[in-house]
Amino acid sequence: MQVFNEKLIFLGENLVSQEDVFKFLTDKLFNKNLVKPEFFQKIVERERQFPTGLSINGFGVAIPHTDSIFVNKSQIAYVSLKEPVIFKEMGNSTTEIKVNQVFMLALKEAHEQLDILQKLIEMFQNEMHMTSLVTATSSQEVESVLMESGLIIK
Repeated sequence: MQVFNEKLIFLGENLVSQEDVFKFLTDKLFNKNLVKPEFFQKIVERERQFPTGLSINGFGVAIPHTDSIFVNKSQIAYVSLKEPVIFKEMGNSTTEIKVNQVFMLALKEAHEQLDILQKLIEMFQNEMHMTSLVTATSSQEVESVLMESGLIIK
């Protein structure tokens, strides 16, 4: 499963809202023909209904995604943010989470979602991996963490 092969990894971006983050990552996916034109709107709608913010070991992360019918080819786009953006907490839409790391999932096959989510959660729970992600200064450093977490297979 190659979900990072397009290397959509962006570090230290200055995005000020959840919608800015969604637009930024969706544009990157769309420009590579990985998602359909409706993907952005569907991500926004799904996030309103089912928030994806998580705070694990003090790290604020989000994993926005939408239905596979809006995806042309499976891919994950990652961005780290200069300043945190507010997301609502997964499973509790009243709690706000300050998010600095966003993994946007564009998965073509429904069965991929469970496997990817499990690997991401395991990575989020690994303080060493998360510290490495937060302090990464190059996409190669991020790729190294993703490889160690089983999200990139070489």
